[in-house]
Amino acid sequence: MRESLEKLKSSRFKFILALAGIFLLIAVRCFQLQILQREKYLRLAERNRTLVFPVKAPRGLITDREGRVLAETRASFSLSFVRGLSRDPDSALSEVSGILSIPVQELRHRLDNYRDFPRLLPVVIAENLNMAQISRLEAIRDKFPEFLVEAEPMRFYPFGELAAHVVGYVGEANGREVKALGLKPGALVGKKGVERSYDAVLRGKDGALYLLRDSMGNPIKIIKRTPPHPGRKLVLALDLDIQKWAREELQGKSGAVVILSPKTGEVLAMVSSPSFEPNLMSSRFAGRAKLKIMTDPGKPLFNRAIQGTYPIGSIFKLAMAVAALKKGVVSPREKIFCPGFFPFGGRNFRCWRAGGHGWEDLAHAIRDSCNVYFYKMGDRLGIENIVDVVKDFPFGRKTGIDLPGEKEGILPSPQWKRKHLGVGWYPGETISLSIGQGYFTATPLQVATFVAAIGNRGWYPVPHVIKGEKTEKVSMEISPWIFEAVIKGMRLVVKEGTGRAASVPGISVCGKTGTAQVVKLEKSKKIKPHSLFAAIAPCDNPEISIFVLVEHGGAGGETAAPVAGRLLRRILGEKIKGN
Repeated sequence: MRESLEKLKSSRFKFILALAGIFLLIAVRCFQLQILQREKYLRLAERNRTLVFPVKAPRGLITDREGRVLAETRASFSLSFVRGLSRDPDSALSEVSGILSIPVQELRHRLDNYRDFPRLLPVVIAENLNMAQISRLEAIRDKFPEFLVEAEPMRFYPFGELAAHVVGYVGEANGREVKALGLKPGALVGKKGVERSYDAVLRGKDGALYLLRDSMGNPIKIIKRTPPHPGRKLVLALDLDIQKWAREELQGKSGAVVILSPKTGEVLAMVSSPSFEPNLMSSRFAGRAKLKIMTDPGKPLFNRAIQGTYPIGSIFKLAMAVAALKKGVVSPREKIFCPGFFPFGGRNFRCWRAGGHGWEDLAHAIRDSCNVYFYKMGDRLGIENIVDVVKDFPFGRKTGIDLPGEKEGILPSPQWKRKHLGVGWYPGETISLSIGQGYFTATPLQVATFVAAIGNRGWYPVPHVIKGEKTEKVSMEISPWIFEAVIKGMRLVVKEGTGRAASVPGISVCGKTGTAQVVKLEKSKKIKPHSLFAAIAPCDNPEISIFVLVEHGGAGGETAAPVAGRLLRRILGEKIKGN
């Protein structure tokens, strides 16, 4: 009996001890939850009873140098769908399909693009709503709380195609961009041009709208607002008048025009033709229209000014002249005889003039674009000396312009050929390179910067599209007298040679024409060469550096030089003299 009583007391003690332990654990957990982790669970509870909607920041203005608006933000209304508030998504989408005149399948597809994102994040499914649509959507709001009509700033480009390649356009952020930039689904980001390269400053910072909701998840009142911070305004160096004139000159043609300030590097005009409509490309849902632009065989989205790489023909002779003078293989006054051909390596390299030019010094060889003169310069220099000088110009590498997608072009060398083609360099290729043929290619921007370097007598600015940006200078260890000798020949090109159509009454223009042979697209049909012209003006203290490329436009003096002449007469006459 005593033993049973002892066992009973022991059991009670253990039970009481166990119960005390349980209460102690509960107390410790309560202390942890209510005291130590109070703030955490308050935040979670608050999150459960509030909805947070982004208030989109207006994107910053983009203007030309005179303040004319190239990109602005306009008021618009969009419709978003909050999946976490929907009891019957199919029924809800069917209801709005008729209001929006958009097939249910298309609306569902737009939602599916964000199926991996949080269900309480609004997803834009329609934009640019009209007042009739907004009224009908408000009428079904109680029945379908998952729909949210939002005032949304939309991007608009008043001048459309005029400066599309420079300004660019915005588009809906893809999944990768949403995650990388910490954006909300449906956010618009820069996709091309200035809109892309300066997206972070243009985008601004979104605000937020905090809504209290009931136990059913329905919003009942606004409890807090965080105002958005608009994006920064950008003033471009572009002059809209010059841009318009250049675009008019390329209307109906494929090509590019680049016009720089040689001293500052500011891009006064940059035209790539054909162009595209940025307002269409900025629409979230203009799929067919976008596809038409993207599949256009004329490649309107392709910025020929910085992405197109072309042989530049006889314009390269200016670089050869600088190299020959720097390396001391010729003097400006030395005359070389041109019989119309240059025998080398068992073949005759022809001059463009069958009978030859006779005796030519440097300036007249540039004026006449004498092939034989520069064949001999190439033979005297050798490929290593040519590359050693020409690499100091903006060839074979990016200029560093503040636009996305710039290409490097090709400055060929034995090392380049071995790396990219796996074969050695042949001596005859040096002769071809001497007149701008062979593997050499450059972008229109590189050529405009190259002639700026000649006009500045040995330095060039890094080109940029933002007005007033600090000029970065690239200096070359080449004596100014060398550039003076080359400029003398460039004066003669415009005064007496193939560039006469680029002359401006009362103002000295120094230039060089180029005719770039291209591969035949069809064996049965001859394709005209590209027409090129590069110039600076005035010669002694340049205010303009210009390069014109007309694809398949024929000889440089035939098409490109007249285009440059008309532009220079308007710029130097109406703009510079008018200031």
